[in-house]
Amino acid sequence: MEWTPFSYPFNLTGQPACSVPCGFTEAGLPVGLQIVGPRYADPLVMRAAGAFEQARPFEMPDAPRRRED
Repeated sequence: MEWTPFSYPFNLTGQPACSVPCGFTEAGLPVGLQIVGPRYADPLVMRAAGAFEQARPFEMPDAPRRRED
């Protein structure tokens, strides 16, 4: 439920929103770019997300390997 403060305003207003991964903090936490558009502008939001992904491709880092003791 910790994610709800970031999404419910757009659900209530009917605005399309998209989160695009864009990196990690120094602590290794994921960071996303949230793109929000006017009501009924879903194609615009998706085009903006696609343009960002093309301009700044995101590559998932390798997962840390589990140490075998």
